[in-house]
Amino acid sequence: MSTASAGSGRLAARGLGGRQPGLPLAFGAAALLAGLAAVLIGPAALAAPVVLVGAYWLARQPVPLLAAYLSIGVFKGTPLLAGLPVDPTLALGALLAAVCAVRVLSGRAFVVPMPLLATFVLLGVLLVLSLNWTPVPGYGGEKALKFWTLTLLAVAAPFCVVENERDLRSLLGWILATAVLGALVTLTFGQVSAGSDINNANTGRLEFGGVENTIFNSRLLCAGAIVAFFCPAMRLGGGWSRVALPLLGVGLVAVAASIGSRGPLISLVMALALTVAVVIVRTPRALVPLLATVAIGIAVFPFVSLPETSAARLRGITQDPVGTLQGDGRSRLYGQAVDLTQEHPVLGFGAGGFKLYSAVLIRKELSYPHNIFLETSAEIGVGAALVLAACVIAVLAGVFRRAWATEDSRARAEVHAVSALLLFTLFAAQFSGDINDNRTFWTALALGWLITRHEIHPSAPAVRA
Repeated sequence: MSTASAGSGRLAARGLGGRQPGLPLAFGAAALLAGLAAVLIGPAALAAPVVLVGAYWLARQPVPLLAAYLSIGVFKGTPLLAGLPVDPTLALGALLAAVCAVRVLSGRAFVVPMPLLATFVLLGVLLVLSLNWTPVPGYGGEKALKFWTLTLLAVAAPFCVVENERDLRSLLGWILATAVLGALVTLTFGQVSAGSDINNANTGRLEFGGVENTIFNSRLLCAGAIVAFFCPAMRLGGGWSRVALPLLGVGLVAVAASIGSRGPLISLVMALALTVAVVIVRTPRALVPLLATVAIGIAVFPFVSLPETSAARLRGITQDPVGTLQGDGRSRLYGQAVDLTQEHPVLGFGAGGFKLYSAVLIRKELSYPHNIFLETSAEIGVGAALVLAACVIAVLAGVFRRAWATEDSRARAEVHAVSALLLFTLFAAQFSGDINDNRTFWTALALGWLITRHEIHPSAPAVRA
């Protein structure tokens, strides 16, 4: 049979008009099962086909799956996710873990560099061992369990999901896409919290999903803004999109400013400033699009209308940064973490032990000092914090060297975008979240080690023994 006739035969066999006696039976069985499920489970069962199709697509497209896993927590307040019978983070995590396992078994995963592997294992082992002396073993055990499951997945997934440069660019694009979705959801469902007392950080701000979600929502928007700012240098998009995407980044920052969480915005400024300082040493021309975008943002921001409390909080950090930081409740948490470190410098107070002090210090049910290094030193010892710091410093040095040694301007911009994301998540981890909440930091750290130790080819599939 000729090739054309063989192709025609395959098309005919796939068409609905062909003689396929099994198709009506299959459709009938599917309809029967859907009807039974709707009767037994209720209307929610009608969404099952959509969920199955979405899960299948994500399994075939692990890059957006990773982006969804990292950002899904921000969207849990939406009506769609709030009505799910399962936790979406756990569901996406289970699917991502299965994809990673398949990639590892098929030899399509990069080897995790030893400095990162040793750092993670050391922290994880100390968290488990510290359960023997922690004053809150229940919460400490939950913390250790999350570290060895959800956080481990955030560290390992980039080495399984990102096979080439195309995947890396796709991941950056999906980070931007989820940030845009976060901004749209915030503007659609968010509300300015009741109250007018600017001394109360929980009133007069644009909120979606509650006060506890504001910081993580702002982080998502700022991370997307970083990607948008680097889009022209990375040649993501073409034509007018190279102008529109950086302006979109300015819009994301404006929405983040409306939320009023200062930590992510400060982290964004620090990350961009340090990245600019690194870039200007070797390739100052590459800064032109970024600096132009920053200039536009500075010119536009005075005309952006912000909620009263959000505007007051931002004015405070720019006009009196020292006084604002001293008046923030985090300063008391930091001081207590330092005291615990001094009292238990070798082994720490135990996993989750800081929970005994947080409610007393700031009258809130927050179980961590809002600083990943102080949390590590206070609960599992100074040595663990120093090892984590050494891991971060080593990967930053490696990423900067990789950028300087890269001749191709697009590839160099991609490295700078990864380093800016790593710096942003690193700085953000000094203001909020605990060692497990900062999954974006662990993923950015893994991406840094990935591009530092392994060659990321343009588009060839990675098959490794």
